[in-house]
Amino acid sequence: MKSKINSFSAVIIILSFVFIASYGTQKAEWKGEITTENGVKVVKNPKEPLYGELVFDLEEDLSIGREDDENYLFYMVRGIALDNQRNIYVTDWGNHRIQKFDTNGVFIQTIGRHGQGPGEFEIIMDQKIDKQTGDIYVLDTRREIEKFDEHGYHVKKIKPEKPIMYFFLSGNEHFITLQFTVSDEEISKAICKMNSDGKILESFVKVTYEMYYKRQGEMVTAGGLAYAYDLILTETENRRFVYGYSKEYELSVIDNQGNLLYKIQKDESYQGFTAREKRKYEKHHDLPPHKPFFYSLIADRQGRIYVQRNRTRGEEFKVNREVDIFSKDGYFLYTSTIPRGTYIIKDGFLYAYVMNEDSGEELVKRHRIKNWEQIKY
Repeated sequence: MKSKINSFSAVIIILSFVFIASYGTQKAEWKGEITTENGVKVVKNPKEPLYGELVFDLEEDLSIGREDDENYLFYMVRGIALDNQRNIYVTDWGNHRIQKFDTNGVFIQTIGRHGQGPGEFEIIMDQKIDKQTGDIYVLDTRREIEKFDEHGYHVKKIKPEKPIMYFFLSGNEHFITLQFTVSDEEISKAICKMNSDGKILESFVKVTYEMYYKRQGEMVTAGGLAYAYDLILTETENRRFVYGYSKEYELSVIDNQGNLLYKIQKDESYQGFTAREKRKYEKHHDLPPHKPFFYSLIADRQGRIYVQRNRTRGEEFKVNREVDIFSKDGYFLYTSTIPRGTYIIKDGFLYAYVMNEDSGEELVKRHRIKNWEQIKY
């Protein structure tokens, strides 16, 4: 009898340990809700993230840039891109070129040059690499897209029928674009689908660009750009895209055909302007009713969405970007900070642009995220 009781007690103890162990690894309780509005799933998140604050454990892995070689000498970096071999493409905006480096930071070639002819740039607006073919697409201020093959040879020029500000590749030489329209009637931005001939096939969403004016005598100044609400778009995984209009904290996820898959919302209070900000900006233009909720979007291969919350210009040059991190399903996972100038978070690495304020030297840095595997998604 005694042995039976001891066996029973042992079973209870083992089951207790199993329960405790499983409880420790369970997902934290999410306090939001999922609803359906007009047939579309809406993930409504609370103010607090599911897993609290995330601190990226960063270790510098690579630094590109030096002044003794013009191939490594940057003048106003405005973009970083990668191909499937982890080659690094730097938009050297001030030098009107794309600089290509291998994964070890060794210079490979220059793509494009200053000019108005085929394969030449006046001012580079955007660049994208086709992950399947290696083709390189560069949007110039002339609102033309220059296409190069994987070896950097110019292939053709694509002339959009309407001005676009930036673009993403959606497959089969089609593009998801952010179109900018200025007319006597309106100033607006729209997300559109465009073919390889530059024809706009469809418009998915359109917002009126809100400007704020101040009259000073006979002069009317249009402003508000420092804190203007904006339509922002980025690509997530598997040719999905996410966009949001920063007047409200809401993101929409679409496929490469523009079909709305679901929306992400977060319970967030409106943030007003400080007295210092009002003194600084109201001399020149009126301010909007409240600050934008976000200023940029980044996504990684796991589909996580990084929403930049704070402005980082001027005297805030050294301030890191505050970000909210959402899962690919729309759950608010973490709050965190990332270095100012971050363009890419991918496969355990973070790529950022850095400028030394004292020397003016510009660098492209790659950081290894040492705790990457522990970040939930």
